[in-house]
Amino acid sequence: MKSHRMQDLTLVELQERLRNCRTVILPYGLSEQHGAHLPLDVDIRNADYISAKLAEKLDCLIAPTLNYTFSGGMAPGTINVKPNTLSNLIGEIIESLSLQGFRNFIIIPGHGGSESLLHLKESLRILKWLNPALRDDLIMLVPIWNYSPTWMKLFESRDYHAAEAETSLMLHWCPEVVRHGDLPQDTPEVAEALRDDPDSYQLRESFSSMREEIVNTSQRAEVKIGVMGYPERACAETGRKIEEEFLANAGAAIADAIAAADRARNSGERIVHSNGEKLKLKSI
Repeated sequence: MKSHRMQDLTLVELQERLRNCRTVILPYGLSEQHGAHLPLDVDIRNADYISAKLAEKLDCLIAPTLNYTFSGGMAPGTINVKPNTLSNLIGEIIESLSLQGFRNFIIIPGHGGSESLLHLKESLRILKWLNPALRDDLIMLVPIWNYSPTWMKLFESRDYHAAEAETSLMLHWCPEVVRHGDLPQDTPEVAEALRDDPDSYQLRESFSSMREEIVNTSQRAEVKIGVMGYPERACAETGRKIEEEFLANAGAAIADAIAAADRARNSGERIVHSNGEKLKLKSI
């Protein structure tokens, strides 16, 4: 059976695939709390499962999943890596794979923290800025939710972390990991605050009221579980729909971008952007 995972291939098999395949997916996630009903590796599973499906659609390869990034949560089992560490690591992975002949890099985050997403995109822009050898390389940061109207609608209904969307994806992909029954939750007041503002789990303290001061940040003591939304509404059908929408929408958009990059490499033409605001990444 043909594998799309680089780690399953031998040197000879990879060399053969490189004859016709110059696209590689770079998934990443992390270990962090997802309430009492989901395992710590939900974000890793998000990246793994959707990348496997996307690789089949694009007929490309997948690099081994990175299991560490920045969460910000401080609950047991949450392993935080500074955003600049992740950005540097992904940048160096891209440089290494580019030397081997890969030209299209599709980064799939399984975790939606704005700190890592914003830092990563700007870091990669600067990487291409300072390394002219990457000029002909296409690098894309593709969050799953951006290409799923169903997931975006759940955001609008105040459903974020470890809630309906992520629980539905787990019920669709690996229902055996979802715990059922009467599970502990945060107090109604805390749960409601987390739905109103997912960043409200953070306690930010300072000595002064000046905007220039760097604040101290920690997790609020009253946040015990940290579910941000309504996991009780989850179902496998919603997870299937999110996957289907992503593959249809992102699959087509990425294929078009790869084709455009191929044409540009041959012609030397580039799109010149006069308004940098349009290039900013929507984060959650």
